[in-house]
Amino acid sequence: MPFTHDTGEFNIRGSLMAWLNAGLNTNKPDSIASVSLNFDHPEQPLAPPEWSVYFLGSFNDPAPFQGANVGDGKTGGRRYGLLEVDCWASRNNTAWRKQLAQMGDSVTKTYHAAASNGVRVYDFYTSETTPAALAYRIVLDGIEEREVAPDPNPDIERRRLLIHFNWIERV
Repeated sequence: MPFTHDTGEFNIRGSLMAWLNAGLNTNKPDSIASVSLNFDHPEQPLAPPEWSVYFLGSFNDPAPFQGANVGDGKTGGRRYGLLEVDCWASRNNTAWRKQLAQMGDSVTKTYHAAASNGVRVYDFYTSETTPAALAYRIVLDGIEEREVAPDPNPDIERRRLLIHFNWIERV
């Protein structure tokens, strides 16, 4: 039997990336249909208009469940994470402000569309191309915009959004 960890960070990351990819493609602004999603920045250069996604890590709940019992005979605990979604535009495009605003709106719409039900966890350990849906979910805790320092390249403008989330890791 292949190794799997239903609620391990690999499955959580994969599920979040799949959710963002589907949601941002669904909510792509008509006026900038050429906007793309970059999961590998800075290794992959930017090509504005573009979204980039960074997993900023996760941490354990400092107050775990009693005995680390999470039900169904499993142990574990709640983990919290942070996902950064950046919107990038080029000042060479006269509509760069509009692009940043609409790209940010697409991120918040994607977030709010899933906030009440959360994001389904998929088993990327078993298959990265056709992962099976699991009985678990990622809870979306909030979205916020943060100011950014000016980019060293004066042609580039960025809008930064942070998505807070949590899940129950079960082993």
